[in-house]
Amino acid sequence: SGLWVRLFDGRLPEPHRKRTPSRSSSAQPARQRPAGAASGATGAEALAAASRSRTAPLPLELWEVIFAASSPGDLCCLRAACRPWQKRLDDPELDGLWEAAYCSEWGGAIGGQVGRDAWRALFLARWWAYCRWGTRAPTVSTLMGKKAHGGTVTCVALGECGVNSGEGSALSASDDGSIFHWRFARAGSGNVLAGSPHAVAQQHHRQCQGGGDVRCPQRTKQFYGHAGPVFCLHFEPEQDLLLSGGYDATVKLWSLADQRCEATLRGHDGWVRSLAASGRCVVSGGSDGILKFWDLGSLQCTRTAGPPNVDPRHSTHSLAALGGGRAVILSAHSGLRHLLRWELSRITSEESFFGHDDDIYAIHADSQSSLLASGSKDRTVRIWDPRQPHNVCTGVLRGHTGAVLDLKLHGHRLVSASMDKTLRMWDIRSPLVPLAVLEGHSADVHCVDFRDRMVLSGSRDTSLRVWSVV
Repeated sequence: SGLWVRLFDGRLPEPHRKRTPSRSSSAQPARQRPAGAASGATGAEALAAASRSRTAPLPLELWEVIFAASSPGDLCCLRAACRPWQKRLDDPELDGLWEAAYCSEWGGAIGGQVGRDAWRALFLARWWAYCRWGTRAPTVSTLMGKKAHGGTVTCVALGECGVNSGEGSALSASDDGSIFHWRFARAGSGNVLAGSPHAVAQQHHRQCQGGGDVRCPQRTKQFYGHAGPVFCLHFEPEQDLLLSGGYDATVKLWSLADQRCEATLRGHDGWVRSLAASGRCVVSGGSDGILKFWDLGSLQCTRTAGPPNVDPRHSTHSLAALGGGRAVILSAHSGLRHLLRWELSRITSEESFFGHDDDIYAIHADSQSSLLASGSKDRTVRIWDPRQPHNVCTGVLRGHTGAVLDLKLHGHRLVSASMDKTLRMWDIRSPLVPLAVLEGHSADVHCVDFRDRMVLSGSRDTSLRVWSVV
């Protein structure tokens, strides 16, 4: 108990202790004062006496060691435990501690300069929404009907979503050949397109009263041009880049502002099933297993590779670009239980990331953590660390009862979509049990993307669902 008293406030006075009344004041002999007390204790003796006291204040340096050894979540709990701790943790001198916590959880890529005493505000703004998954039932907005997609939602992509404002944007594509751009705004805010003919959101499950944080998706743009289903999207909002691939064996480059196709890249003989980008190089994967490498500057194909084992039956399922400045593309193919690793500076590939027991349907690399996730027909998700020798598998997530069709990994959080009609959110540091299971789709969930408090999913039931926590 003395340690807790010292931790809670080093400046607290000596706690008042009751003295047991003596039966007779004269019966107790008077205590003799130490010989050196009359002349004053030396500095060493005073320090020794303070160290023996249970209520002596802990040095500030020790406080900082305790805070630095705490996880980001525990740091928030310690800050909320008492005012002295909060005051100390809010001290601008400890802003480096919040920066370390932020980078540990999400990485350090932030646009613009971060000012003094700003990391704490940035961390807390994201954390209180981020940590609510699994503790609160999410609000669900369902988009379907004649103003939404008329077929299976094959792919989705989220843009940047404001943590406090609740505003953001997203893209979705379908096998009906359409690509839609959506905007999110807080319910009750002036930015909601009330009365818009494209407003097709229907609110389900838990509702928030009084202008709460229920997101109202509004369709603001639409893109048509593919002669058939659209199977893949690549969206980089900060670069104003939107690419799509489809059944018509083409890759299309779109202007977000003008809602028109700026260029069509032709060369595939089969469907374009997946897209990935590394710098100014875009890679497209076809249903015949062939990969084509395109230069965004010249809009020309600079290289063609595949199919694996010279067998066109190895259709391309998914592509991902490794982050960390590495010019590496990974591909997953039908009939292969491992990934192929392609160096952009070479033509050949090498087999890597062995461990799945069946076809790999989805892969995603997180640019901040440098980790890789893969989802398979064997109903598992595996986490890989490409920085380790032999590409070590660092974790296996089990829980889905159907094949994993899509997944996204950001920091320590992962969301997977499956043929079992559910989505599961995971903390990859605790792989045994998912943080949350999202149920509501009536058919296979084909695609997913997420940010701190929002999950966007598309399904074979033709619906697009937005799951958010308040």
